[in-house]
Amino acid sequence: MTKEPKSGKRRGGIPGLPGFTIYTVLLLVLVSTLPQEALDPVSNQFILVVGGLALWRYSWGFLHFLRSLWYRHITFPGLRARATFGGDDLMPPHVYLLVTSFRIEALTSVKVFGAAIREAIDCGLPATIVASIVDKGDEFMVKQIFAGMNPPEHVTLQIVRIPGTGKRDGLAQGFRAISRDLPAPGSIVAVIDGDSILEEGLIRKCVPFFKMMPKLGALTTDEECEVKGSRIIREWHHLRFAQRQVLMCSVAQSRKVLTLTGRMSMFRAEIITDPSFIDDVQNDSISHWRLGRFKFLTGDDKSSWYWVLRHGYDMLYVPDTVVNTVEHPPSPNFFKATTQLMFRWFGNMLRTNGRAVALGPHRIGLFTWWCIFDQRISMWTSLAGPVFAIMLVIKHSVMFFPIYFAWIGFTRWVMTMMLLTSRPVLSWYYPFLIYYNQVWGSVIKTYVFFRLDKQSWTRQKTKLLRAGMTPFQQKFVNFSSNYLYMVAMTVFVALVGFFSGVMEIPKLH
Repeated sequence: MTKEPKSGKRRGGIPGLPGFTIYTVLLLVLVSTLPQEALDPVSNQFILVVGGLALWRYSWGFLHFLRSLWYRHITFPGLRARATFGGDDLMPPHVYLLVTSFRIEALTSVKVFGAAIREAIDCGLPATIVASIVDKGDEFMVKQIFAGMNPPEHVTLQIVRIPGTGKRDGLAQGFRAISRDLPAPGSIVAVIDGDSILEEGLIRKCVPFFKMMPKLGALTTDEECEVKGSRIIREWHHLRFAQRQVLMCSVAQSRKVLTLTGRMSMFRAEIITDPSFIDDVQNDSISHWRLGRFKFLTGDDKSSWYWVLRHGYDMLYVPDTVVNTVEHPPSPNFFKATTQLMFRWFGNMLRTNGRAVALGPHRIGLFTWWCIFDQRISMWTSLAGPVFAIMLVIKHSVMFFPIYFAWIGFTRWVMTMMLLTSRPVLSWYYPFLIYYNQVWGSVIKTYVFFRLDKQSWTRQKTKLLRAGMTPFQQKFVNFSSNYLYMVAMTVFVALVGFFSGVMEIPKLH
C-alpha cells in the first residue's frame, strides 16, 4: 500500500489537476451560455431563495473550515510542541493494543497484526497485544507473526477467542481480558479494527497527550485508505476522509470529536475497564416511543463516544498521525455499495443523536451541541434546493435546470478547492460526489430517521431480532414507519413550496 508523504506533497504536482481544470472550463462555458431568462423575476426569486438557504448552510461550513485551519496550524502545533518537550515523562506505564478481527482476508490481517506488534516493540514501553479473534486459523497466524518478530520481554501477546456474534461481543471480551490484567494507573488502551494498519511511531505520538491533559478521556487520528474497488468508489472514500479531516479538526477545537472512530481510537485504561463502559459497548440500546426498546447491532464507536461524552471527558483529534485502512466495499456496484455504507453510518449517527442532544450545551459545550443538533437539520435543508428547483421547472420553465446546475457546479467547485487544505488532490469527481453525498445521503438519513431499528452489518450478515414482538406488532411498526415518513416528506415539500412562493396557501372564503 502506498502511503502519502506527511508533507502532503506529491511528485508531479497536484493529482487530478488536469481533469479538474477541464471541469472548471466546462463550468465557465455553462455559466456563459445561460439563457436570457436567467435574469427574469422568477429566476431572481430562485437565486434569492436558494442563495438565502445556501448563505446559512455554507456560512456554517465556512466556519468549520476556518476552525479547522486554526486547529491544524495554531492549536494543535502548540499541543504537539508540549508533548514533544515532555518526552519520556509523559509516557504511560503500560500500553494495550486491542485488535478485533472477524472475516478479514489473510493478507490484510497479516499487515494489521504485523503493524500492531511492530508498534508495541518500537514504542519501548511495556505493551500487551490483545487479539480478539474468532477462527482458530487466525489464532495460529497471529502467534506465528508474533514469534517471527522476536519481541522483547516487555511485549506480550494475549489471545481472546470469541464467538462470531458481532464486533460488540468481541470488544467486550477484549475489554474484560484487559480488566483481568489489572492495568496500572495511567495505562492507555488502543482499540484497533481488524482492517486498520498503524503507521510507524503512532503510539509514541499519541499517548503523551493523556498525561499532559488530565481531562482527556479518548482520542482518534486521521485516516487514509486503500480501497479494493473501482475508480469512482476509491474517489468516494478519499473524499470522505478529506471531509472528515476538516470536520474533526473543527470540532476538536472545542476539545470534543463527533465520533471515536472504530478503526483506531485510544482510551484511558480506567474507562475501558469500567463495567458500565463495557456493558454499554456490548449491550447498548435505546427506548423509542414508537419502536420500543431495541439493541444496537452496529455503531460500537458511537456507544463508546457517547459514554465518554456523557461522563464529561475531553476528546482529542490528532491530525498529524495516520491510520491506514483497507476498505472492501460491500458491492462492486457504486450506488449499491455507497447506499449500504451510508445506511449503516447514518443509522449509527441518528440512533445516538437524540440522547446526545439531550445532554444539553451546558454539559458538552455549545458548539459541539449545535454540531450534533445540526445533524437533524442538515438532512432536510440539503433536500430543499433540488425540491425547489424541480418545482420551478414544473411551474415555469425547464430553463431553471441549467441555472441550478451552474449553481451546484460553482458551489461544489469552491468546496473542492477548500478540501485542498486537508488533502493535496483536485479531483473532478469531487464536485459530483459532494452533491451526491448531500442529496442522496439526505434521502437516506430521512429514511433511516423513521426506521432507527433497521440495522445490519455489511461484513457480518447479522440482523436485529426483535424478541417479544409479535408478527402483528412488527407489521404495525413497519406500517407506522412508512406512514410517518410519507407524512413528513409531504409536509416538507409543502413547506418548501409555501416559503419559496411557488405554492400558495389556499384562501378560505
